[in-house]
Amino acid sequence: MVIWVIEAVSKIGEYVQRINGGEDLLATFIENPNSNGNYKFVLIIVLTENGEEYTFNRVELEEFKQFQKYLYKKGAPNGTDATPTSKIAGDLEKTKNRFLKWFQNYDSYQISKDEKDQLSRMSLAISKYAEEISAALHEKFSQKSSKDNAIITLGIEQNGNMLYPEDIPLFKNILLRKGKDKYFIKKSQGESKGIEAACSVCKLNKDEVYGFAIPWTFHTFDKPGFIAGGFEVSESWKNTPICFDCATRIELGKKYIEERLDFSFYGFRYLLVPKLALGGDFQDILHILGGKAQKKKQNLSGEVRKSITSDEEEIFDIVQDMKDFISNSLIFYKKEQSSYRILLLIEGVLPSRLRFIFKVKDRVDGRFKIYNDLLLSEAQREKIPLEFNFGVVRRFFPQESKNRTFDKIFLEIVNKTFIGDPINYYILLDFIMRRVRDEFVNSRQTKIVTLNGFLLLHYLEELNLFRNYKEGMEEMEEKGGLKSIENLESLSMEQKVERFFEANKSFFTSDAKKAAFLEGVLAQKLLNIQWMDKRATPFRTKLHGLKMNEALIKRLLPEIQNKLEEYGKNYYRDLESIIAQHFILAGVNWRETDDELSFYFVLGMDMQKLFKNEKEDKEQID
Repeated sequence: MVIWVIEAVSKIGEYVQRINGGEDLLATFIENPNSNGNYKFVLIIVLTENGEEYTFNRVELEEFKQFQKYLYKKGAPNGTDATPTSKIAGDLEKTKNRFLKWFQNYDSYQISKDEKDQLSRMSLAISKYAEEISAALHEKFSQKSSKDNAIITLGIEQNGNMLYPEDIPLFKNILLRKGKDKYFIKKSQGESKGIEAACSVCKLNKDEVYGFAIPWTFHTFDKPGFIAGGFEVSESWKNTPICFDCATRIELGKKYIEERLDFSFYGFRYLLVPKLALGGDFQDILHILGGKAQKKKQNLSGEVRKSITSDEEEIFDIVQDMKDFISNSLIFYKKEQSSYRILLLIEGVLPSRLRFIFKVKDRVDGRFKIYNDLLLSEAQREKIPLEFNFGVVRRFFPQESKNRTFDKIFLEIVNKTFIGDPINYYILLDFIMRRVRDEFVNSRQTKIVTLNGFLLLHYLEELNLFRNYKEGMEEMEEKGGLKSIENLESLSMEQKVERFFEANKSFFTSDAKKAAFLEGVLAQKLLNIQWMDKRATPFRTKLHGLKMNEALIKRLLPEIQNKLEEYGKNYYRDLESIIAQHFILAGVNWRETDDELSFYFVLGMDMQKLFKNEKEDKEQID
């Protein structure tokens, strides 16, 4: 994990620690056993303290109170929990034995001799009255509703007062000790602790620094050549030495981020980690970001807020409004059991970059509104409107397709989009055409996929990410754009074509592309006529599964013309003339790839409604 992110998490933890009243380290380690709201009851095994001796008194069943009282922290599945507080996971007898075992292990806890003696006396009383405790537990457990869960804990009756684990220093010390151990002890790997060394976070020399204090699993210590000191796990602390104070702040920061700044992202989740510039204060920024659960989807003017993901609580539209005194890291992960597997770390995303991303989205969405209105049905517009979000990218790089996953390349494109690195235009077009061809050969409508591909290409080109594809391309104008193709009905075919190409001039940069596009328009006109006449489209087989090339495109034009003449419905001689002109101007040995020609051809097919004429309307050909 990059130290920049660790420092940011530590700063958030420092802020949380400050607003919570400061130095209560226990809050770092205590977990809420009733976090899901299902553990509504507590079985308290009550011991009475008489001088230095303990005797079993009773088992009480009470409603769950403040979770801090019980000092719960989950332990290993086959071991014990950190303190004598455990969840009853369906099997009361098994949980009771887990409780008993905790006290039997008293001599292994790293506490003082007096504290071990105190635990020994408690353990003696619990062992002596084990049968009575078991019977009382079962009796009380049966009194609650079967649909409610419970936890088991210890209570000490002292001078008529009930003490919970939180009230007993012995249990606090054990929890703190066990919490600290996890920063440098892993059963499967050993220990990693440095003595009299500098902390990589606070930069101060400390008595001890630890090697396992990183909050998420960003790297492993079992790969040769990765760790400082070679393959020795005991020396791995040298990579990111972290002191106890910083480790606890990181723990608090981690908890805050996971609870409040965790969002979904097309099959993944990501954590947003903000970092302030020097001298900044987290009070304002975390007050805003941390309140994302209460964020309304509408602003004061009633305008629906923009989104670039599918998460209703997405926070990018809030972050973009901030100044560049903060930068953000995005940690994409998948949770596997109780651990996080980090898939991608995007660092240093400034609000100004997010503003640009949203500005381009607004501009492109505005230009595509005319396509949305003219080319899609009302049902299609409601279900899948032509608006950019990362779901458009995901459409072409699905989580799984034909027993393959495209998660890695999807995340690479997400990363490049956020940080502004170039994206390979030809690789992207290849994936777009794979999806389009799959729809075509399976006799499904290609329009939604094709138009989304065109939308994606427009968006990324506007972000200036196609730097390997700039030759001959011009920047799109700030004003005008696709809106200039409104009211095409009254224009001649030549004027319609001219206006369309002008509106999309950054993509139609050659006569070959224009010819391929217009021939796609003409091909779809023929297919429409065939469907009206025969309720079949036999000419589809001539399109070779949309695997176009220069020779095929040139050969198709006379074949389409001949078919239209056969049907007596060649209403498109003006369009055919324009295509022929572009063929002449394009010459031979076109430089466009086959994928490019295929895409422009199918784009023409799916945009053919923009180029209707009066005779079509009379015949009701669509």
